[in-house]
Amino acid sequence: MRRLRSGRAIGVAFAAMLLAACGATNQNASNRTPVPGTPTAAVTTQPSASAAQRPSPAPVDPRLVIADFTRVQVRLARIDATDTATVNGRYDGIVSDQVIALDGTTLQALNRNGTVTKLGQLAATPDWVGVGTVAVNPQLSQWVYAIRDNASNAAIHLGTPTSDRVIATLPSPDGNAYYQPFAWNASGVYMVRQPIGIGGAGPFLEYDFPLAKFNVTTGRVADVSPQCIVHQVLDDGTMICGRTNVGGQIEVRSPSGHSNLIQLAPGGGATADAYISVSVSPDHTRLIAGRNGSKDPVINYQIAMADLTSSSAHAFGPLDYVPDAWLPDGRVIADHRCAYVDWGGGPCNASLDGTYFLSADGASQSLFFKLVGTAFVVGYV
Repeated sequence: MRRLRSGRAIGVAFAAMLLAACGATNQNASNRTPVPGTPTAAVTTQPSASAAQRPSPAPVDPRLVIADFTRVQVRLARIDATDTATVNGRYDGIVSDQVIALDGTTLQALNRNGTVTKLGQLAATPDWVGVGTVAVNPQLSQWVYAIRDNASNAAIHLGTPTSDRVIATLPSPDGNAYYQPFAWNASGVYMVRQPIGIGGAGPFLEYDFPLAKFNVTTGRVADVSPQCIVHQVLDDGTMICGRTNVGGQIEVRSPSGHSNLIQLAPGGGATADAYISVSVSPDHTRLIAGRNGSKDPVINYQIAMADLTSSSAHAFGPLDYVPDAWLPDGRVIADHRCAYVDWGGGPCNASLDGTYFLSADGASQSLFFKLVGTAFVVGYV
């Protein structure tokens, strides 16, 4: 599964959305990737035969996945920034090399060839929280989603191409949160304790929540212990967990329970403790994140990279980049972004803002496209 951006990560993306709504976007940026000859996507009603639990080999010519929150659509684009397919709906993740999108209550899958498959119809509309709002299994044959009531009790629906039924009603864990699906992969079904009524903006504001495991057969949920403030769960069950009590560290917890702590940000308080946009490489050996590359209170974004088995991260590429996704050849897709002056942003050339490819060693950058405000590269297929 190549789900490389957490939809629950508010942070920089949410701030950009707020400023875009106020008319503060780059006026020289295109609203979308170029669209000469964009084909009309074919539609089928059966899951593609390529939907498999085991990941397929990395494509030689990958299609970048672009989630456009303003247009409420997902696009595929070649490396040269030419659009190849579009599907309407909210981006819900990448499962078994297919892009999942939710258009109203219609659950769809888009493959790299531009074919759209209708997976099924939801019986109700869930609160949208980003990636994993509807957690789809690796075979694309079942999915779970939550419908909450005013007391934050969650009715958990299990959907298939031909049915939709409630399999559990989970009481609120604390009166202010409900159990919300997070991911369904080869290691199981995962949920988070999703709070109600959160919001805000800031240079490193990102909301990540405590992880739980859900049993589809019994309808039981169990909080992960020790607590994991989850960024990602890999297919083998390895958990990438934030460390709220230790400044700047992230935990890699193996299925056996072994814990490795990585000093991802320098630590020492304030922005020196912060990191955002965590994602693991396609080969599951490294991770990247965005951190402050300047000394607090001055802020310049910087990409940090670390092996999953190491104890500390190192700077990757120049200042003023925030990671979006990996490519299978080791390159990183990242946004050049200046921290806003009101947040303490340091010297930064805003005319460079856009989405770039950073070479595998971080030594060079090449422009992909200047995507506007609320459109982001979130992965590849």
